[in-house]
Amino acid sequence: MDEKKEFNVDLAMNELEEINNRLSAPDIELKESLELYKKGVTLANECKQHLMGVEKELEIINSGDES
Repeated sequence: MDEKKEFNVDLAMNELEEINNRLSAPDIELKESLELYKKGVTLANECKQHLMGVEKELEIINSGDES
C-alpha cells in the first residue's frame, strides 16, 4: 500500500528559497538551472494548490459563523 506523504507548505517554501538562492549563483550551469527551475515551478504549483485548499476550508468554517 502506497501512502501519500502529507504536503508541508513550510518545507516547500524553504526549498523554494534555497532554489532561488542557487539560481542566483553566478557559477550555476545551464543544465542545473533548468532542473532547479522545473523543481521550483512544481513546488510553487503544489504550494498554490495547498493554499487554495486551506482557503476553501476557511471559507467553509467561516460560513458556519454567519448564522
